[in-house]
Amino acid sequence: MRILPNQIPLVPAQPTDIQWWGNTSTSFGVGITLGCHWAVWKWALGFKIGPLQDYDIGWAEAVAIELGLCLALDLGLLGKPSQCGHTFLVCSDNAGVVWVTNKGRLRSRETNKILKHVYLLQAQHQICLRSIHVSSHNNISDALSCGAVKEFLTGFPNINIQATIPLPSHLADKLISW
Repeated sequence: MRILPNQIPLVPAQPTDIQWWGNTSTSFGVGITLGCHWAVWKWALGFKIGPLQDYDIGWAEAVAIELGLCLALDLGLLGKPSQCGHTFLVCSDNAGVVWVTNKGRLRSRETNKILKHVYLLQAQHQICLRSIHVSSHNNISDALSCGAVKEFLTGFPNINIQATIPLPSHLADKLISW
């Protein structure tokens, strides 16, 4: 409670579009684009995502939100600390993660653990994320999440700066920077 803002505007802020796109694939990993930056993480050897696994696609899509947020903060794309209270737009092709990002809860224990990290970062930096759903066909990070980096770079030549961050400790055994 100490890190939460002590005031909240009555009218939701219009989100700032920093061209934040995220996607995951169960077979390869996570792809993120932020403006002219892109990043890819591959699932660690032996780590499985799927309906009969401990970690499902909803969890994986929430991980994309967390990594995108960490990357945006690291790159300084979310404004200066003195410019608090901004809302930022996140584009995802997973309706579940859009709902959970905007509403804050899900039945999945593992997904809720990721959401705690996302909401803690938002509170610490006095920002807010608003997710919108886009079709998979229109999600520009789709190729990245499948490991098709060359095809992605050919299709989006203006998104040409590879970025990476140290993985949060709770994800370090699940992902590998690509």
